[in-house]
Amino acid sequence: MHSSLKTAAVALAALFVVAACGGGAGTGTPAASSAATGATSTKPKLELASYAYAIQTKGKLRVGAREDNVPFGVKNVATSKFEGFDVDIAREIAKEIFGNESDIDKFIEYVPVVSATRIPTLTESKADFVIATFTINDDRKKQIDFSDVYFNTGQKILVKKDNSTITKVTDLNGKRVCSAKGSTSEVNIRKEAPQAALELQDTYVPCLILLQQGRVDAVSTDETILFGLVKQDPNTKIVGSYFSAEPYGIGVKKNANNDRNGFVDLINRSLVAMIQDGRWAKIYKQWITPVSGDEKTTPDQR
Repeated sequence: MHSSLKTAAVALAALFVVAACGGGAGTGTPAASSAATGATSTKPKLELASYAYAIQTKGKLRVGAREDNVPFGVKNVATSKFEGFDVDIAREIAKEIFGNESDIDKFIEYVPVVSATRIPTLTESKADFVIATFTINDDRKKQIDFSDVYFNTGQKILVKKDNSTITKVTDLNGKRVCSAKGSTSEVNIRKEAPQAALELQDTYVPCLILLQQGRVDAVSTDETILFGLVKQDPNTKIVGSYFSAEPYGIGVKKNANNDRNGFVDLINRSLVAMIQDGRWAKIYKQWITPVSGDEKTTPDQR
């Protein structure tokens, strides 16, 4: 990515974060994550042979997350804190390991990832889990393990508001289309519009900039990510119907030699608890509702 394009991308993402967080004065942690009373709680009792116990003993959970993927994962330039839907789900999982701490981020090390680096970050043990709009599919399951689905969406297309020539995925044939390298979105475009000229970036904010500059005709990825781009530029619109299913899961290194013993189970239990007690819905309302305009109580709702 050219340095000027990268600088513009970071600035554009930062504008959204500051607006969403009341000018950057807040911590970015929604009401769903504020169950802590301010007092440090007793750490949960974990199985001594579990990977979660090893993390608890070490005192740090390494979380792979995105830095400029509104509204899922963004690094707030004003506070240097990671924020977004995925980030707050990660914070709730961290509480399963470290307890209902008043500042759970003290126990989290955020590891920035992009689409192409998510799997290597896990296989090279650079993060304990990756939560970064990570679609579960059979090819990826051969390389890593996944949690249960924590979010559902599908792929659509973003164009400028005055564009009337692109209304469905087949219209992308012969057009310049931006997406993220190493993503399922890239794979889906190659399959559904094989004559499209793909422009691949590490993240989607640079794609929006390319669209604004007229250097691509469209951007295509998961609808909820496109909602975030529309929020940043109201002169764009989302067109077409879903042409893929994108169930998001939390990625974990495969449990070879029992070195990730019980970790996926702990994550799944945490996700179930979040859905059942309403924390998932509150996090959705905090981060997704402002860009989607809807409210959901479970990942199964479409």
